[in-house]
Amino acid sequence: MQSNNRLSATPKIRELVPMLWNRLGSNRLWFIIAILFCLSDLIINMMIPIVLETYFNILEDGDLKQVQTALIIFNVLLLALTGLGLLGHYLKQNNMSKLHRAITLELVDHTQRLPLEKSQASHSADLSQRIMWDSSKVTTLLVTIFNNMGTQIFMLILACLYMLTLQWQVTAGIMLLMPFGLIGSHLLRHRLQRIGKEVADAEGIFRQCQQDALQSMDTLRAFDAENWMMDRFIKQRNHLNKLYMRRMWLQQLVNVLTTTLALFISWGSILAVAWLAVEGKLQLGALMAFFILIWRVYDPLLNLGRLWGEIQESKGAAARIASIWRAKKEPSEEVDVPQTVAYTSDMSVLTWNRVSFQYEQRAGIQEMDGIDNVDAYTANKQLLNDFEFSLGPSSFTAIVGTSGSGKSTVAKLGAGLLFPIDGSVNIYGTSSLINAELARQNVSYVPQNPYLFSGTIRDNLLMAMPHAQEADLIKAAKIAEAHTFIEALPDGYDTRINEHGNSLSGGQKQRLAIARAVLADRPIWIFDEATSALDLETERRVMAGILSRIRERSSSLLVIAHRLTTVQEADVIVAMESGVIKEQGSHRELLQREGGIYRKLWQQMEGSEAVYTHSG
Repeated sequence: MQSNNRLSATPKIRELVPMLWNRLGSNRLWFIIAILFCLSDLIINMMIPIVLETYFNILEDGDLKQVQTALIIFNVLLLALTGLGLLGHYLKQNNMSKLHRAITLELVDHTQRLPLEKSQASHSADLSQRIMWDSSKVTTLLVTIFNNMGTQIFMLILACLYMLTLQWQVTAGIMLLMPFGLIGSHLLRHRLQRIGKEVADAEGIFRQCQQDALQSMDTLRAFDAENWMMDRFIKQRNHLNKLYMRRMWLQQLVNVLTTTLALFISWGSILAVAWLAVEGKLQLGALMAFFILIWRVYDPLLNLGRLWGEIQESKGAAARIASIWRAKKEPSEEVDVPQTVAYTSDMSVLTWNRVSFQYEQRAGIQEMDGIDNVDAYTANKQLLNDFEFSLGPSSFTAIVGTSGSGKSTVAKLGAGLLFPIDGSVNIYGTSSLINAELARQNVSYVPQNPYLFSGTIRDNLLMAMPHAQEADLIKAAKIAEAHTFIEALPDGYDTRINEHGNSLSGGQKQRLAIARAVLADRPIWIFDEATSALDLETERRVMAGILSRIRERSSSLLVIAHRLTTVQEADVIVAMESGVIKEQGSHRELLQREGGIYRKLWQQMEGSEAVYTHSG
C-alpha cells in the first residue's frame, strides 16, 4: 500500500481529489464515461427551453406540421438521453462502490499495521467509524465535484450563453450577481469543516458507548450499573444532538443566504423580461424560453452553495481518515530472508540487545487528529532500561517477578508486538525494527487472555495453519488438553463459538489458544501467563506435552508466570524487578540464594497454599 504521510492533518481539496483519482486506477476511463453520460440530464434540461421557444414561434407562424415533427424529434431524443443517463448513473455508482471498497481495504490494512500500543490506545468503534462512514463521505467528493457541481456549473454556463442570445443586457446583470451566490458557504467554510469533524468525532464516541455496553453486560449487571451506562448514553446523545442542531443552523444559514440571492436574481430577471415583452421588445417564444432559463440559473445557484457546504463537511471526515493514513506503521523494510541456520547451543534465537522501552502518552489515533507532526512522541514512565537477554535454541526459559516488574513487556517485545525505544530485538536473525511481520513469523505468542473469533473451533485453530491436516489439528488439540472437551461439544470441532469465545470457560479458551500455537509449529514459543486459568493437574499435563513437543522440534520456549510450579523445570529462570534482571539460574540454584527474589516468591506461594489448605 502506498504511503500517505504527505497528506496534511486537515487535507485540502487539492490533496483529496488527486488521492481519490489515483485510487480509481484502471476505472478512471469508466468514471469519465459515466460523468459524460450523466450530462444527458443537463442536455434534457437545456432542451426544454429550446423546444418551448421553437414550439411557440412555430405556433405563431401557424405551421402545425412543423410542430408535429419537432415534438417527435424531441421525444426520440428524450428517450435516448434518458437511457444514457440511467447507464451513466449505473457506471458512476459502480465505480464509486469500487473506489470506496479500495479505500476501506487500504484503511483496514493501515489499521492492522499500526503498532500494537497505538491500536490498543484507539477505541475499535472509533476506528470502525473512520474506516466505514468517514471514508464514505470522502469517497463521494469525486461525484460531488465532477458530477454534481460540474453539472450545475455547465448548466449555469449554457443557460447564460443561451440567455445572452435572447436578451444580453438582462443576462449581463445576472452574471454580475451570480458570484455572490456562493458567498454564504464560502464565508462559513471553516465552520462547516469544523462542525463536520466534530459530528464525526461525537458519532464515534457514541458508538464507543454502544460497543462498551454490549461487550460488558455481565459487568454492568453484576454491579447494577445499567443506569450508569444509560447516563453515559444520554450525555453523549445530548452532545451529539447539540452538534446536529449547530450543523443544521449553519446549513440553513448557507441555504437562506443562497436562496435569498438566487430568488432576488430570478424574480428581478422575470420582471425585467416581462416588461420587455409587454413593450414588444421580446418574442413570445423567447419570453417562455427565458422564463425556463431563469430557473436553470436559479437551481445551480441554490445547489452550488449547498454542495460547497457539503464539501467542507467532507473535509472534516477526511481529517479523521488522514490520521490513520499518516500514523506511523510497524517497520516493514524489505530484507533478504535469512537462510536456514543450524543453531548451536552457544547461539541465540531470540535476543534483547540493550532494550529500553516506555509506552507513549496519548498514543491513540484520536489524539493524532489535527496534529501535523506525526513523529511527535511523549513518553510515560520507562519500563525497561538497557535490558539484555538471549534465548538459546531448544531451551525452556522462564521469567518471573512481581506485578509491574516488566515481564509481559519483555514477552511482547520478544514476540515483535512492541518495539524498543532504544536497542533492538532480533528474532531468528531478523530485527523487529526492520521488518516486524517477517520477525513474527518465527514466534507463536499466547497471551493470558487469548482472542477467539466468531466461528467454529476448527476455524479458530486453522487460522494459525490454514492448510493443516486433520490429524495435525487433533494432535495439537491433544497436546493442549483440548481434544476431550472439544469432542464433548455438540458438533465437536465444528461447534460455533460466540464473540470473544464467551460461550467457553477461561481455561477452555486458553487451551484452544495453546493448541493454535502448537499447530503453528514455529521455532519460538512465548507463553505470557498462558496457563493461568488451568487447574494444577491440567497445567502439569499441558506443560508436559508442550515440553515434549519443543524437545522433539528443537524449539525454544519462553514462559512468563506468576505460578512458580509452572516453571520449576525450566533450564533457566529469570527473576525481574522494576524492569531489571536481578537473578537467573535453575529452580534449585535460585532457591538456595538467601534473600533472593525467586526464593521469596516461592516462599510466598508455599505460604499461600498452606493457608488455603488449612482454611479448607
